[in-house]
This record gives sequence, C-alpha cells and structure tokens, in this order.
Amino acid sequence: MPKTGRSLNKAKVCSIILLVILGAAVFLRLIHWTDVRADPFFADLVMDSQEYDRWALAIAGGDWIGSEVFFQAPFYPYFLAVFYAFFGHSLNIIYLIQIIAAAAGIYALYRTGRKIGGEELGLAAAGLSALYAVYIFYDVQLLKESLVVSLVSFLLWVLVEVRESGKSYLWLIAGVLSGVLSLLRENMLLIVPLLFILTMKPGAKARIYLQRCGFLLLGVVIILLPVALRNLSVGGIFAPTTFQGGVNFFIGNNPEATGTYQPIVPGKQVPYYERNEPIRLAEQEVGRELSSGEVSQYWMNKALNWALENPLDFARLQIKKFFMFWSWYEWPDAVDYYYVKGTSFVLRLPLLEFGGVFLLAAAGILLARKKLLVFFPVLLLAVGWMASTIVFFLFSRYRLPAVPCLMLLAAVPVSVLLESFKKKKLILSIVLSLFVLLSWIVPRAVGYSPRMELVHYNLGLISDGKGKLEEAEKHYLKALSINPDDFLSCVNLGNLAVREGDWKKALEWFEMAAGIEPGSDGVQSNLAGALVALGYFERAERHFDLALEINPANVFALHNKSILLANRGQIEQAKVLNTQVLNLLPGWEPALRLQAKLEMVRKDEKRP
Repeated sequence: MPKTGRSLNKAKVCSIILLVILGAAVFLRLIHWTDVRADPFFADLVMDSQEYDRWALAIAGGDWIGSEVFFQAPFYPYFLAVFYAFFGHSLNIIYLIQIIAAAAGIYALYRTGRKIGGEELGLAAAGLSALYAVYIFYDVQLLKESLVVSLVSFLLWVLVEVRESGKSYLWLIAGVLSGVLSLLRENMLLIVPLLFILTMKPGAKARIYLQRCGFLLLGVVIILLPVALRNLSVGGIFAPTTFQGGVNFFIGNNPEATGTYQPIVPGKQVPYYERNEPIRLAEQEVGRELSSGEVSQYWMNKALNWALENPLDFARLQIKKFFMFWSWYEWPDAVDYYYVKGTSFVLRLPLLEFGGVFLLAAAGILLARKKLLVFFPVLLLAVGWMASTIVFFLFSRYRLPAVPCLMLLAAVPVSVLLESFKKKKLILSIVLSLFVLLSWIVPRAVGYSPRMELVHYNLGLISDGKGKLEEAEKHYLKALSINPDDFLSCVNLGNLAVREGDWKKALEWFEMAAGIEPGSDGVQSNLAGALVALGYFERAERHFDLALEINPANVFALHNKSILLANRGQIEQAKVLNTQVLNLLPGWEPALRLQAKLEMVRKDEKRP
C-alpha cells in the first residue's frame, strides 16, 4: 500500500478511536447523571451551588447589572442565567450543557496532545480524561469547575498552537480565554503574567515580542475591563473580578489556618455571611465605614503582618498546602466524592483517580525529560495553577483546573506503551503495562472513606430546608455522634427545637454550641433568646450583652434585648436599641412593630 494510503487509513482509525472516546465520555456522564439525579445532593442544592442558582435566577429575572461589587467570580452565574432565560429553571439543561462542554474540552486536550507528541499522545490524553472519575463527579454538579476544566483545555490547545505558528490572533484568543477563566477562578489573574513568558522566542525581534504581548493583554482587557467598569460604577472600586482576594488570602494564612476553608466567624459559612462578616469585622476594627477595596486590603495586611511576624509558621503552612494539593485524597466541600461513589454505578467502576494521574504524570516527566521543552506551556500552567492555589486555601475542586495539564503528562507513558507494542519491544511493553495498571488500581485500593459528619450535616440542611424536621434532626444527631464538636449541628438542633416550641431542649443545644465556640455572637444571641422564653431574664441579658460585645451589629441580639428592656419598663433604653436596629435594617418589620409599640407606651406615660 502506498504511504499516502497508509496515512489516510491511520487517520480514519484515529478518527474512529477519538469518536469512541468522546462517545464513551458522554455516555458515562449521562449514566452517572441518571443514577444520581434523585440523590438529595443533586436533586437539591446546597452551599455554593444554591448561591449560584439564586444569583442566576435573579439575573435571568432582569437584574443583569446588579447593585454591588462582585463578591464571587461572576461568569458562572451569568452563564447559568442565559440558559435559565431561554429554557427556564432547569438543572437538567445545565448538566447536559456541561456534559457537552466536557466532551469539547476532551477534544481540545486531544488536539493539544497531538500537537505536542502525535496522535498516540493526543488519544491517550483524551482517553484518560474520558475515564477520569473526578471529572465525571463535577460535570453533573452546579459548580463552575466543569466549565473551568474545559476552558483550560482550550487554553492549552491555543498556547501550544501559537508557540509553533506565532499567529497574532491566537495570542488574542489566549488572552480572551485567560480573561474568561479569571471571571471563573480569580487565581487565574496571578497566572496571566506567566503567560507572557511564552511570547518569548530566541532570536525574535523586540517588535514581534511586544506585538504578541499586546495581543495577549488586549484579549484579557476585552473581557475584564467591562467588569472593572461595572464594579467602579456600582461600588466605587476598579476591580476586574471581585474584591475578596484579601479575605481569601487571610482565610488561608492566619494563626488558625488549616490549609482548607475555615470561616472567619465560626458558624457563618453561608454566602450571605461570607460576604458581610469580613466587612463588619474590618469596619469594627478600623472604626469607620470601608470601601470594598479597603476591606480586601485590611485582611490582606492582617495576613501579611502575621506572615512577617511568624515566617516559619507561614512557611510550614505553605508546605502543608503543597502536600494537600498533591494528596490523592479528594478534599471535600459541600458534596463528598467518596459518598457519591457509594451511590453512583459509574463512579464505582474501576475508573482513573487523582493518584493514578499523579503517578502517570510523574512517569511522563521522566520519560519525556529530553524533550520537555515542547511541554513548557503545560508545565508553566500546571505550576502556576498550583502556586496560585496554595497561596490561598484549597478544596480538591480548586486543583481540578490543573488536571488537564497533568493529563497530557500522564498520557506520555500510555503513548510510549502503545508505541512499544507497535515496535514489539516486549520487556518495555510489559513494564509499562504493569505500571499503568498499578497506577490505575493502587489509588482506588487506598480506600478513602467519606466524611460522614459532613455528609449528614449537609443532608440535615437539605431536609431542614424542605421542612422535614424529624429527618433533619436525625441527620444532625448522626453528624454529632461522629464529631461531638460539630458546632453547626448543635446550633441547628437548637433551632429545630425552637421551631417545635421546646425551649428547654433548645437551651441545652445552644449551651453545648456555646461551649464549643464561645466566640460566636450568633449562638450567644440564640442562647439568650431561649433563656428569655424560659423566664431567666438576668441570665438572658448577660448573654445578649456578650453577643453584642462580640458583634455590636448583631440585629437579633439588639432587637431581642430591646424587647427585654421594654418588658421591664426601660422604654428609653429599649428605644435606643430599636433605633440601632432600624439603622442597620431600615425596613425590618419586627423592629418597626416594636418602634410603634414603644411610641404608644411613651405617649401613654405622658398622659395625665
């Protein structure tokens, strides 16, 4: 057969293999989707997913501009809002779109691998991605990670293409993709300066270098400038994404930091409080109202001061986060990967996990050590993503965008294995086959277990939100039996008892919660409320005062203490607190009703 014919035949075979890989990727995700769609974590939404959904519905309902500086990266809620506007509030549509986007990302990774090392490398990278269990897990969640992975894959494709061709419009596309990624994961802003290194080429004229840099920068600016102008217009801060960089840096770098997320105020890790508590605490400390930028700078300075005063502790913390980033364990957020493995037929299959990708990528670096220069964009992006993640804090989903880079390196031993089979290199084939097999099996054999206290707590939240109080109570109690220091479960059990009118039980739960986190103004206020209901007024006042000492702007403590004072006949003192409440929440109905009652009492006292 002529050489051209053999080439055409090989191209057809490769095309068929690629279609099979893409088809398998879509099929596995669809099966996983149908398998978990009735599970509470997928049928209902919690934490970030719930907030994205709420925000997207507000946007689709007409609030396209908004009224405040973005606190969270805005692209994903706007992405959701577009589909909500056209198709209605359908999570199924979103999951289907994300599955299609995931397949497109796998194709982009195939093209990247083919450009770097030929068809075998491209197909191997695509195949590994199609069978990567953690991708499947996130592709059917209302989280931005699935979309980020696909866009990173396309960015890698463009960067590899432009390094070879040098076409200016590709640098522009790379800039646009980098800008969009910055609106999904803000740490991409720290990686963009590294991409300018890729514009350099030995022997190239300065004019060419500046032209490439200009197009790359233009692409980023095209995406981020409208967001910065929008933030300036509504909030007076020229922020290209959000203002929470300083807050996130502090969360990841302080004396109590663990490497993963810890709320600044115990018990307040829902989006509303995550946004407002850092502002309140910063303004309380400084003694004046702060702009969004000043709030971010306050927390950044606080973290930097700690790092400068405790350099060894800071260094140890970064090393800890480095090892957490490369850990084979999937650090959970709201939904635990290992819990879902128990409910999903697809995730129980012998699919690839992070430990396998890590081992294969390490072998890939070793095998490709003499030609690593062609992998330079891949290595640069991987290192950049790692560094820009661990400098803050991490969940495993935060490292997910680095996995496409690792997939290309992990594909090297697989492609070398395929090549050794073709060339009938028996010993090399056997060694590589065993290594690939062990990389696939060993990480799954480690047998990580789900964090069931987190699972039960979140299941309790879901049941609580649906009004299934008995079911919620069972989950909170189960979480507490696993972790006796589960502060949030104690608080929520107390809240359930309040709704049932059992104030004695509520008091017991709030006292337990206060014992775990005495510095929580919320639990001190709740404890005081229970004491009022049981008639222990002096004790209640002490806890209201403690709550207000921790947080002078605790509306519920102010309001309930004003009621307590009014019932004692201390009308003027009650009015002072009531006025503070209305200054904080001008239209709050309970405070307005109390204001009216206090006015009536004062008028009655003035009558002869």
